[in-house]
Amino acid sequence: MQLTRAADYAVRVMIHLAVLPPGTRASRGELARAAECPEQFLSKVLQSLTRAGLVISHRGNTGGFELPEANRGASVLNVVQAIEGPMRLNLCLGSEHACTRQEWCPARGVWAEAQEAMLGVLRSVSIDKLAEELAARNGKGVLTDAS
Repeated sequence: MQLTRAADYAVRVMIHLAVLPPGTRASRGELARAAECPEQFLSKVLQSLTRAGLVISHRGNTGGFELPEANRGASVLNVVQAIEGPMRLNLCLGSEHACTRQEWCPARGVWAEAQEAMLGVLRSVSIDKLAEELAARNGKGVLTDAS
């Protein structure tokens, strides 16, 4: 299992926004540079983050994207699921009727345990914590090659 590039870029963007002072807006171009992502592709990522309510989009000359104070503590899981939707390690974990083998399959418990571990890790890490780590590493507040 591997996260999509979109989810990776979304986490990068959220970290960049969290490093900026509250109320600061960043342009799509700035975010694309920080995330090392093509601007056109990042547009779709930003739309998903905005739709999920994780960032605010402002139009016009003073427009850009802003991370509301309340969302600085969003978990990495919140960000990933805004892009990917609900994460399921295996189809059988999605619903009670997804697989006819669910009641007796010996692997289902393994899949469920692995999924819960993965979700637990992503749930336990907040964007503001990652932003603090980034700021401590490079002191610039932007993602760099060394990040």
